[in-house]
Amino acid sequence: METIFISIVSMALIIVSTLVVTVSTFRSASQMSDAWKTMEERSSNIGRTEISAAGPANYQGGMMSLTIQNVGHVNLQDFSNWDVILQYQSGTATYLTYSSANPPAAGQWTTGGIFVIGGAPAVFDPGILDPGEYVTLSVNPSSEIPAGQMAKLTISTPNGVTAQCFVTRN
Repeated sequence: METIFISIVSMALIIVSTLVVTVSTFRSASQMSDAWKTMEERSSNIGRTEISAAGPANYQGGMMSLTIQNVGHVNLQDFSNWDVILQYQSGTATYLTYSSANPPAAGQWTTGGIFVIGGAPAVFDPGILDPGEYVTLSVNPSSEIPAGQMAKLTISTPNGVTAQCFVTRN
C-alpha cells in the first residue's frame, strides 16, 4: 500500500514538473520571438535611414548653418534626441546640446526649418523630416574654430545613423 502511494505521488511530481518545463520553454520561445522581431524592425529602420550633411561654404566664425538632407526612406523627427558633435583639428571634441530657442546659446544647436527641394517650406507633416526634405541646423560652438583650421561636425539620428561634414574657418 505504501509503495502505491509513493508511486502515485512520484508520478504526480513528474507530470507537474514536465508541465512546468514545457510552459517555461514556450514562454522563452515566445520572448525570443518577440525580441527577434523587435531587432529585425530596428535593423530595417536603421538600414532605410540615411542623411547627408553640408556645412557652410564660407565660414567666418560664430554661428554656423548646416543643411541636413533626408536621403533615406524613413521619416525623421524628435530632433531633441539627435546628437551633434564638433571635433576641432587640435583633437578636442565638444558635444553640443539641443536647444528649442533660436538662436541657440554657446555650445548648443537648434533646428531652423524644414524645407523641400527647391527651398519652399515643408507644409506636410510639420516638424517631421520626410524623405527628400532637408532641415537647417543653427550651430553655436562653445569655442571658436581657429582661423585657417578645419573642424568636423558629426550629426547622429536617434537610431544611430550618422553624417559628417567639415567646416573650415577663413
